[in-house]
Amino acid sequence: MKKIIITMIAFGFVTGCSAVGSMTGSSGNSSTGSSGGSSVGSFGAKRVKEVVLEQKKKVVDTRTLIPVVVEVKVDPYRGGVLITARGTASQPGYGDVNLVALNNGLPDENGIVSYEFKGDAPYTDALITTKRSKEIYAGAAINLVKLPSVKKIRVIAEQNEITVSK
Repeated sequence: MKKIIITMIAFGFVTGCSAVGSMTGSSGNSSTGSSGGSSVGSFGAKRVKEVVLEQKKKVVDTRTLIPVVVEVKVDPYRGGVLITARGTASQPGYGDVNLVALNNGLPDENGIVSYEFKGDAPYTDALITTKRSKEIYAGAAINLVKLPSVKKIRVIAEQNEITVSK
């Protein structure tokens, strides 16, 4: 409890000193008010600290294209449409798989929204592989705001691409 009271007293003292300093302005006379010469408001007497903002770093996507896209489905839902892509690879183990929108997810001049089917390639060969273990799935959504200008949806893989109408 004593620490809280001491902190409050110290805070009051610091803020009280800064309030008095801001009222005096640059001339040091707080009774002059707004008459005579240029008046410096409460913002003019404070020190300005320059803040340099960090520049956005462009992140480079180092993932590779999934070898083959086999199927693309477009299903409506309440907020737009869901795009589901199924692909296959020669070996299992792809990670961080996504449909990466090109052109910020906006349609091109022909009304086609394009996605790259990307993922992190496996580091090692799997000892046991099945057909099911080589399948890769990813999805994306297009909301109702963008949907009216979309005519077709394209999913691009390494060896092929599939284009579907919505």
